[in-house]
Amino acid sequence: MIEKKEYRFTIIIEPCEEGGYFAMCPAFPGCHVEGETYEETINEMKKAIEAFIADYLEENEPLPEDEVTITSLKVAV
Repeated sequence: MIEKKEYRFTIIIEPCEEGGYFAMCPAFPGCHVEGETYEETINEMKKAIEAFIADYLEENEPLPEDEVTITSLKVAV
């Protein structure tokens, strides 16, 4: 049996004006999805990241580091 390895990547999820959600994974340029519900968006994002990882591994490319920092910034205007 092949042992699966677990990876952790930051994703960003935003509500869309027209409804539903948009998600992206900054570690993988071009890795983004849309979904009708939050749960659907999470599931689709998971599938997209799995596909990106499979492509990287198939090409013997090193996986990108998840070096994204998320913080809030206070700005007075």
